[in-house]
Amino acid sequence: MIITTINNNKLFIQLDSLIKKGTISVSDDKGHQKSIAVRDSNFEVLDLYPGSDKIYITIENGKKTITKTINLS
Repeated sequence: MIITTINNNKLFIQLDSLIKKGTISVSDDKGHQKSIAVRDSNFEVLDLYPGSDKIYITIENGKKTITKTINLS
């Protein structure tokens, strides 16, 4: 389970468990995409592009993949 909050075009992601080694990818309905490598973390902050109506979050942690869609409008 992931908890997300958006404030001032920043996406705050709180994970319910520690990711030892993984990737967080965020894309939006305008075609923007951003990925970050995560190591020994359960909290990350990503900058978002302004003007998006929907964002898609994918978290890969070894063999496990979590996806979440957030409607912004």
